[in-house]
Amino acid sequence: MGCCCGKSEEEKMMMDERNLTRQFLDPAHDAEVDGGRGDDSMMSTAQCEPRIETLTGKGGLPMIRLTHSSGSTCEVYLFGATITSYCTPQGKEVLFVSGRSQFNGKKAIRGGVPIVFPQFGQPDKAMPSHGFARIAHWSVDTKNSAIQPDRSVQVVLTMRDSAETFKMWPHEFELEYRISLTGRSLQTALTVLNDKLDAWSFECLLHTYFKVDDIRSVGVAGLQGAEYLDKANGGERKKEKAKLVEPRNFTDRVYVAGTGALQSMASAEIMSGNEPVAKVECTCSRAANATWGTPTPSPDLVVWNPFEQAPGDLGDEHEKMVCVEPGLVSRPVESLVNGRLTLTQTIIPL
Repeated sequence: MGCCCGKSEEEKMMMDERNLTRQFLDPAHDAEVDGGRGDDSMMSTAQCEPRIETLTGKGGLPMIRLTHSSGSTCEVYLFGATITSYCTPQGKEVLFVSGRSQFNGKKAIRGGVPIVFPQFGQPDKAMPSHGFARIAHWSVDTKNSAIQPDRSVQVVLTMRDSAETFKMWPHEFELEYRISLTGRSLQTALTVLNDKLDAWSFECLLHTYFKVDDIRSVGVAGLQGAEYLDKANGGERKKEKAKLVEPRNFTDRVYVAGTGALQSMASAEIMSGNEPVAKVECTCSRAANATWGTPTPSPDLVVWNPFEQAPGDLGDEHEKMVCVEPGLVSRPVESLVNGRLTLTQTIIPL
C-alpha cells in the first residue's frame, strides 16, 4: 500500500484494510468504539482470552487491538502503523498520546509510537518531516498475524513503495512492522527491505512517547558516558556526565551508538522521582545473506521534550510525556542489494 493519496483513494484504502482484517480476525469481536476503547464493562475475564480484534477508532480510522491472556493490551492504527496504547495487566497506560491529535488520516498521530522513515527531521524539504511512513496507510499481513506458540500475541503490518512515495523518494522498498505483546513487555520490530539493485541510504526511528506524571520529576538513566548530538544547541557533540538526564527545558539529544553503554544493545530507564516507570531495550540486526558495504549498525537513542517549542497538537501536554526513541539517525544507513535490516525495541514497564 502506498501513502499520501487523495481523499477518495484514502477512503478506498481504509475500506480495503477493513475487509482485509476481517478475513483474518473473528468478526464476532468487531466493534466500533469511542476513541478506540470500549467501556469498563468490556473488561471482563473473557477479555483476557488472547485475541486480535479489528475496531473502528478515532476519526473512523481502522485500528487493531491485541489482548494477552494476562490482560495486557496494545492498540495500533493502520494509519501510520502507529501504536497508540500499551496497557499493563493492571491497566496502567505506558504510552502518551496528545488529546489534540487529529486522527484525520492525513496528519501524523501525535504520540504513541510513530514510525520515522526514510528521514529523521527534514533534511530533504521535498519530503514530510520524519518521512512518510507515519502518514501512510499500512496493510495487515494476515498470514503472520496470530497468537504465537509461546502465547504472545502478534500482528504484522506492511507497506511498500508507491507512485506517491516515488514523488518524494525515488526508491523501491518494503517495510515490515512486527508487534508482539506479552504479559511483561511490548516488542516492536521494524524491518527495512531493499531487494533491488538500486542502492540507497535511509534513517529510521521508533518515536516512542512515554506517559509521565510531570516532566519536572523525570529522569532518564543509562546514558552516562555516552556522547550525544545536542540538536537544541546547533548539533554540538557532547559527552553525557549526568547519571540521570533530566529534561527541564527544550531537550533534543541524539545519543550516539557505540559510545558509553550504547553498544550492540542500547537501553535506558525512565524514572519519575525515585520510581522507575519503564525500561526500553533496543537492538539492530540484518539478514545473514544480505549484502552490505558497512558493519551492522548499532542503535542510537534520542531523548526529546519540546517544552516551550511544543507544536500546536501537543501544547502544554508536553508536561505529561518524555520521548526515548531508538533509531538509526546519527548518520544515514547505507542499504545495498538484498539488504534487510531490523530495528527492534522492547518496552518493559517497571
